Parts: sequence; C-alpha cells; structure tokens
Amino acid sequence: MKKIFLIAFVMSAFLGACSTSDKGGDVSSYTDRMNEWGDADITNLQDTKMADRFKKAVSPIIYFDFNTAHLNGAAMDILNEQIVWLQNNPSAMIVVEGHCDERGTREYNLALGEKRANAVKDYMMARGIDSARIRTISYGKERPDVFGSTEDAWSKNRRAVTIAN
Repeated sequence: MKKIFLIAFVMSAFLGACSTSDKGGDVSSYTDRMNEWGDADITNLQDTKMADRFKKAVSPIIYFDFNTAHLNGAAMDILNEQIVWLQNNPSAMIVVEGHCDERGTREYNLALGEKRANAVKDYMMARGIDSARIRTISYGKERPDVFGSTEDAWSKNRRAVTIAN
C-alpha cells in the first residue's frame, strides 16, 4: 500500500511540475500537495525534478560538531541559501534528515539525529518557512555517508541533509 501511495505521490508531483510560476514553483494545487505530504513515505524519496533543481541551486548538506545539534555559522549560511530557494519555490516541500557518526548507541544517535533535523526545521521556521512544508527524520548512525573510524569520516557523517520534493 505504501508503494502505491508513494508512486501516486511522485506522479502527482511530476504532473504538478508541468505547471509552473515565473519563479519556477508549482502553482497548480498547493493544498492537494500538502494533504498528500502528510501521509507520504519519506524514508526513500525518489529523485524528482524539484530535488534536482534544489541540489543544483544550493548545498543540501550542513555539518555539525561532535555531540551537538548547534548550528554554526557555516551551517546557517547554507540554510539561508536553502531558505531563499524555498521562498522562490513556494510549492516545494522538504525532508530534513538528521545523521550521526558511528560513535554512541543506536538510541542515543537516533535522538541526536532528531535534534539535528529539528534544529534545521526550527531555524527555517523562524525565518518564515511554513512548518507544514518541512518533515524531519532521524537516521542516527544507520546511513553513513563515509565509512571508516577516523575523524575525517566521522565529521562527514555528522550532518543534516535537506531533500526537496
């Protein structure tokens, strides 16, 4: 059932992308997309035209220091660029994934990943992005970007990834 819904969601997003405003956003049915978004499976989003446009326009990844969900200056700069993109694409919705390095227990890292994703969401909401456009998910240490037990690998896994859809 989830697979059918996901296919329907992706198809509706694709069809909606055919009608765009001068800013590149979907003007067709924002309300319909918001309703579908509530039940969408965000754990395996497919690449879409919206996701591709987002990744080409801005960096989708911010990094965190060890054992924190604090947004540093570099992270805020990237998030500010993402916010401008979202303001220019008002039909876009995003998923913010929170990730951690391999150290710590599974439970601890899931909680920390959630704090990281929510820090991004809170920052965006404070700057005018509607909370209904943002979903969060924590993967903890379950989806490393770089394998290895070195500081370099760990620093690349302590991240939040924004995916537009």
